[in-house]
Parts: sequence; C-alpha cells; structure tokens
Amino acid sequence: MQMFGNDLNPVAWFVVKNELAEVDLAEVEKLFDHIEREVKPQIMPFYACEGPGGERGTWTRADTGEAMGEAFDPLALTPEERKAYSYAGPEVIYTFWAKHGPCSAPGCGHRTPLFSSPVIAVKTLSVKAWAGFQCRGCGESFDLERHAARMAPDCPLVAADTEAPYAVMDSEGRFICPHCGFEHRDEIASVKGWSNQLPKDGWKNKKIDLSLLIHPDWLRGEAGSDETLGDLGGSTLSPPEATQAWIERRQATLRLVEVRGVLPAQIVDPDTGAMVDTPKGTIPQNAKFTCMAETCGLQQPIVNAIQRYGDTAPIAAFAIQGYSPKRDDAGITYGGRYFKIATVSDIDRMDAANREWAERSGTDLAGYWPEVAIPFGHMTHQRQPLPQHGYSHYWKMFNPRQLLVHALILRAIDQAFGYSETTKEVVLGAFQQYLRNQNMFCFWDISRDCLAPMMSNANFHPKSLVVENCVFSVLGRGNWASNRTNTLNGLTWANAPWEPVSTERLSNENKDLAGTITGKSEKVSPRDGVLAGYTLSCGTSSDLAAVAFETADIVITDPPFSGLLHYSELSDFFYVWLRLYLKGKHPEQFGPEFTPKTMEAVSNKARQPEDPDGFYKRILTQCWREAHRILKAGGMLAFTFHHKDDEPWVDVLESLFDAGFYLEATYPIRSDETKGKGEFGSKTIEYDIIHVCRKRIQEPSPISWPRLRRQILADVRQLQHLLEHHQREGLPRADIQVIKRGKALEYLSRHYGQVYIEQGRDFSVKEALVGINQLLDEEAEGQTLVPVNCEPLTRQFLRIFARQAEVKRDELQKYLRGTGMAPSDFIERGWCLERKKLYYWTPAVEFAQARADKAATLHRDLDQALLLVGAFHPESGVSAKRILTDDFRPHPALGDLLDWMLRHHPDPAAKSAAISARTRYLSWAAEHRTLVQRQLSLFGLEEDAA
Repeated sequence: MQMFGNDLNPVAWFVVKNELAEVDLAEVEKLFDHIEREVKPQIMPFYACEGPGGERGTWTRADTGEAMGEAFDPLALTPEERKAYSYAGPEVIYTFWAKHGPCSAPGCGHRTPLFSSPVIAVKTLSVKAWAGFQCRGCGESFDLERHAARMAPDCPLVAADTEAPYAVMDSEGRFICPHCGFEHRDEIASVKGWSNQLPKDGWKNKKIDLSLLIHPDWLRGEAGSDETLGDLGGSTLSPPEATQAWIERRQATLRLVEVRGVLPAQIVDPDTGAMVDTPKGTIPQNAKFTCMAETCGLQQPIVNAIQRYGDTAPIAAFAIQGYSPKRDDAGITYGGRYFKIATVSDIDRMDAANREWAERSGTDLAGYWPEVAIPFGHMTHQRQPLPQHGYSHYWKMFNPRQLLVHALILRAIDQAFGYSETTKEVVLGAFQQYLRNQNMFCFWDISRDCLAPMMSNANFHPKSLVVENCVFSVLGRGNWASNRTNTLNGLTWANAPWEPVSTERLSNENKDLAGTITGKSEKVSPRDGVLAGYTLSCGTSSDLAAVAFETADIVITDPPFSGLLHYSELSDFFYVWLRLYLKGKHPEQFGPEFTPKTMEAVSNKARQPEDPDGFYKRILTQCWREAHRILKAGGMLAFTFHHKDDEPWVDVLESLFDAGFYLEATYPIRSDETKGKGEFGSKTIEYDIIHVCRKRIQEPSPISWPRLRRQILADVRQLQHLLEHHQREGLPRADIQVIKRGKALEYLSRHYGQVYIEQGRDFSVKEALVGINQLLDEEAEGQTLVPVNCEPLTRQFLRIFARQAEVKRDELQKYLRGTGMAPSDFIERGWCLERKKLYYWTPAVEFAQARADKAATLHRDLDQALLLVGAFHPESGVSAKRILTDDFRPHPALGDLLDWMLRHHPDPAAKSAAISARTRYLSWAAEHRTLVQRQLSLFGLEEDAA
C-alpha cells in the first residue's frame, strides 16, 4: 500500500517528516547530550541563583574537582572558560517579568506595571501536623506543623484572621506557642524519627492555602527617565546600560508578601502596618491602565500608550521561582521549589546575559537568530496589531537571554559533527517546541502553578505579565530538558506503538484476563507501525498532479477551520527560526523568507479583503475536487471538522457536496480541544465528528424539508436510548448534540441540491443547518411551542419574540450566536424593526399595507400569517377577500401559525386580528380543500392531509 502525504505548510511538512523518520534513538540521545555539554556551561552563570536563607550553590572545576570559593565569579569568565566549570545548587526555574505602561500624558512619562491583580501565585501545600497540641506553658491548644508551609520562605508572611493558631517546628525540634510565647524544647528527643515518637493518630496531612502578592509600593511604578541618565531602558531597542539602570531602579522598591489562609479583601502590611487592598491592581478595566504617578492618575488604553512610546513596553523582573535540590532532599514542602524577589545578584546575572547577547549577536552567533520583520497579516496586524505593541520583528518576541539560549542551541545543532541529518532534524523538532515555551508571550497558569506556553490560544495576543522559562533544570514545564524527554518518548513510541485499551474491553474479549489486570486501561500494541513506501510533499491540495486519476483508496484530511486558525501566519513564528538551518538543506520548502500563503485555504481578511469567505470556499472546493479525482470509484474520503458556529460548516459542506461527495457515516471521537472554564484554552465540546464520505455515483432524489425532517427525527430518536446511557455516564449535552447533528447531516447529504421547502423553492445548506439545530434543541428540551411545519427562520424568530414586543440588541445577538442567522435576516424579510438598540415586531397592519398588492407572490409561512393578521386589523384598509382568492397558495403551517399568534403575539390588537384571520382562513380552506391538499403534496405532506 502506497501512502501519499501532502501539506502546503513547510512547518507541518517538517513535523510529519520527523514523525515518519527512521532514526537511531541512541544517536539522537547522544546529540542531546552533546548540546547540553556545549551550551549548559555557557549559560549556567545566568541561571544560578541563591536559595532561601542565603543558600548558595557550588562551582566546581571539572578537571581537578576543586570546589571554588565564595569569591569565584563565573560571570567574569569568557564563554569558552565557563566550559571548565560545573554548578550544583539553587537555580532559576521561571523568571517573572512585568510590562510597564508608559504614560502618554504630556510631560508625564511615568511607567506603571500592568497588573490586573497583585496576586501572582496561589498554592495549596500539605504539611504533617499534630492538631490540638497542648502548650505546657499556658495549656492552650494549637496545630503543630513539622515544616513551614511556604511558597516564598524569605518574604514576609501574613496569616488571615480565619487561620487557626499554629506553630512550626524547627530543625532541632523546637517550637513556640502562638498563645503565650513559651518555647518548647526536648519534647521530641530526636528530630530523626520524630513521627514515631508522638501518638500515631496525632499526625495527619494538613492543607494550607497560600497566596503570593506583589507589594503595592512596587505597583506605583517608576519615572521613565533620569536627569543624569536620560531615558531609562527595559525595551527591545534599549542599550544594555540603560536597561541595567532601569531594572536596578525597579529592584529598589521590590517586595513580595505571602498570605496564609483564604485571601481577605485587605491585609496589614507587615513592614508598615498600613492596610493593603488585595484585589486592587493597576488595570481597572480590560485593556486600560491607570498611571500611578502621584501627580497624574490618567486612565488610558494600554495599546495606545505603548504605540506612542514607539517600542515594546518596558519590562522589569519582579520574581523568580527557583529550585533547591537541598530543600527537596530534606523533604521541605513545595518539593524544593520556592519564590523569591529578583535580587541585586539576579539583576547582575540578567544584565550580564544582556551584554553578552549584545556582543555576540553580530559575531559568532550571527545567522543563528532571525532578523526579518513580521510581514503584514491578519493574525499579526488586524486581529492582534503587533506593531502597535512594538513587535515589528520576530526577534523582539524574545528577551536577550532567551535569544542567547536559542542561538547557542541552534548553533550547537548546526555545528555538531558526526551525526546524520535525520538525527539533527529530529532534535531541531525539539528546538521548535522549545521556542513555544521560551519567549515573551508565555504566561503564568495560576491554577496549575506553572508556565503556560505561547499559543495556548492560537493567536499572538501580547501578555502584560510574562514568564521566562529555564533551560536544563530538572523542573519547569516546556524547558529544553522536558522537550528532550518528550522527543525521546515519541521516538520510542514510533518504534513500538501502543494504544490504551480499557480493562473492561480487554476482560470482555479475553475472559482469562479478567481479574488479572488492574487500573482503568492497559497499553496494547496494535502491531501496525508506520508502513514503508510513503511519499511526502509540500504543496497545495488543490493541485495533486503527482497522483493519477482514480488510484487512491482513501483520502484522510483535516480541513482548515475557515477564519478560526490561520496556520501559515502562526507558523511563521517557528518557520523563521527553522529556516536558518533548513534553507540550504530543503530549499524548496524553506528557501522563501516566509511560509507560502497564496493558496492557503483560509478566510483571511488581510490577503482577500473583498471576499475572504468566498476565497476560502473556492479553494476548499477545489481541494475536494482533487480528492474526488484521485479516489477510486469505491474509495473513501475521511475528515474531521468542528466549529462552534454554523457559517464555516455551511462552507465546508457546500464545497464538499458540490465536489461530488456525500456523507456515508459520521463517527464521534474525543476532541483535541480543552474543556472547562479556565482562563484560557478552548471552551468547546469534547467530541469531534469524523465524516466518512464516498463519491456520489447517482443523482440525489428530491425530498421536501418536512419529510426529511421527520426521517431525521425518527433516526435521532432511535439513538436516544444509547445516548441517554452515555449521558448518565457523564457525556455532556453539548457532545450529544454534536453526535445527533452528525447523523442528521448524513440524511441531508444524500439529498443535497434536491431538498425543497416547496417545489420550485430549494432549501439551502444554511437553512438546513438552522433547521437541524432547532430540531435537536427542541427534541432535547422536550417541548415545542412553535408549529413543527414552520420554516427554520420562522421558528427561530417566533422562539425569540414569543410574548415580548421588543428584544435588546445584545440579547438578540446572543440568541442567534452559533445559529448561522443574524438580525438582518429578520429585518430583510420585514418581520422586525430596529430602533435605538432595540428590535421590535413589525406591526402586522404595516406589514399588510406594504405587501397587499403582492399577496399572490408571498410564499413564506410568516409572510402569509402577518399579511392576514394585518388585513383583519380594523384600520388596515386591506381587504381580506383580495388575499384569500382562488389564486392564493397557503403554506401548510399557516393555520397553525395563526393559532400561535392569537396565543403568543405580544400585541393585543394583533391577537384580536389573529382570531378573525384564523376563523376566515379555516372557512376558506374548507371551501378550497382540493387546493389545500395539492399544496400539502407540494411540500411533501400529503400523508399528513390523509
């Protein structure tokens, strides 16, 4: 079996190429070791730091094993000299940076750190505690804790009033009563084995809530200039000496405060005794900050202030999370991790990295970092205006220390001798992933207590509080060490793939296994590794000239999601770095300065401003047509697609059906999207749908929408029992709706282009999706207020406007979100009016007066109902006899609609007119029974008439 892979994006092509590569795992591991030996000694002086209580690490000379004294300064060594030394001790995991808003008020220029809240980290720690320990001095009870539960041991601690009295035992087993101050000694004979020398039921795990806050003094900010130094630095274009002066100024007032217990609205400053508001930051509302200069206080948009400043926002480090192996070995809470302020020593290390980058970026590291400007694009200039934030070039998305690290790693890969190109490219793939985790767009996931990588949401949204990663530390999400581990694990899996299979299924299929396996699942080998004989190309799927006519058995694809994800513009972030190494080795894919975008199947307003959706649909249709051309007559097309809105579904389905496919089956699978109510990440459904399609061999047969609707409903109800079982097992309602909609789309595809509301009036895919969504919603709700034979647009309108004369604009937009409809659809049909951000029912009398002369041409159900109700209004001047003639062709839902209006219309006059209209219409229908039955047959409802 021959496999052919094709993708327009060189970055995606490179990723797949690495996934399919036959590579020596030992050689890859050896190259990782080489990079660490080459790079780690050069950068370790910039990531060493002090631990709590003044703990310092040890520098050792590698050739002699000599431990260097306290006077040893690794920053004074050249990069080559550093390779002779190794370090052991506390080191940086994460560095926390705060952007500052430069005030745009004339004559101000004050810089205010951008914090929506002063809380920078929260954590719940567990300690061994003996509840109800009784003091020998005063007889009062308190909780005795074996270790201090601290995130930031060197920072002041404030205990909330809700915290119970407690004492912490020191390393000698001493502790002080919180009530009377009595010092307890010798009550535990030996700290070693202490847990065995107290009652066994006395010691339990105790959870303690902790919050870490930036002090309000630091939030007041700093002047942006100095009479002697001039403008201070901190931005990407600032000279190193100006940046050093700026960071030193910021460090002078830097303090952190740790709060134990549930965070109150106010705490007492442990240094000054002043009250501090814990929720109060410098961003009073989204995207705006308040200048904290004593003489200013101007509230202003962040982006406007930065744009006027003319560079990236000034930044300053305010906190570090470090790791101490010594504390970890001692079993101190927080697993050896700790927070601390960025001290003078830390500032010196950052400054040294800045100066080294300034010196080496144009010499030995030239060519190992991208100097290109960010090209104009939708994601970079329209959705997120990066130049307004000062990001004119890709290198500005990194600070100098990050640029130094990346350039050193890339150079080490390039200059490594004795390794195959395949091995180098696999390690380059790890470098690509590291880029995502080591840039100035990463931020702190406060709920998980770790870094969140760039593109956690697929965009270039600038962050106000930024987290810089580490490199070779044993801890840290997404650092170089973890990317190395993930790469090696991936290669191991590729050599011997496995899939998790539930123990229940294994037990059912093999009774001998029942009772011998534990846990929820087991790893099982599918024995179907990647097949040999594949071809991988980089190009547009709208032109698959390399594949002959009707030679493919199956096409599997994942089409772009309209304008949701702009892959090429997002991948340029990686491409500009990968290209530095790959342009000479793969010139066809990585020769151009940026990823190709002309034929990308995406709705992009920057490249196709006139009709981005139309361009997307045209390219997508051509891709489907090429798939249709290369597939055998019995071949299959399979793809997965999900989107919260209907419009992209309309484009995908119409282009798919126009290309000659129909949906044969749909299968729900777990989505790769994240669920939940987190601060970031997708908040969508858990299930995608795999669509399995075949080439349409014969023309679809005509069917009316009401009849198709009944068929869909019957099949969905057959699924109900199965879905109810899964719902009881925890399957959310939104996921159930996705599964039902997939089944409904199968029916629609088989009659595509031949579904009609009445003969001569076709039913579009957009209308069908609206109708399917309504059908599923009403089935889930278990009740239907609107007549079932109404058209989908009518049903939606009546569900919103039932018993209410007006609807607020924002409420109407919320009602219609995701339905594929807009308020303009109602206005264009004359059903409602908009005045002062409110939508109103169009008075039926006005509707009738405007359309009385066109009665014979009105075929929509609500048009006919409004016309008749308006005609029976005493002041309309419209004759009902001129409407209900032998030429009138009633919609099957008309009688039920008139009945609905007399019950649910918000206007009493309209209700009264509806009574007369319904009575007169029923009399007319009885006199014209044959005509009414003929109308029902045109709508495919003759069975209902019987």
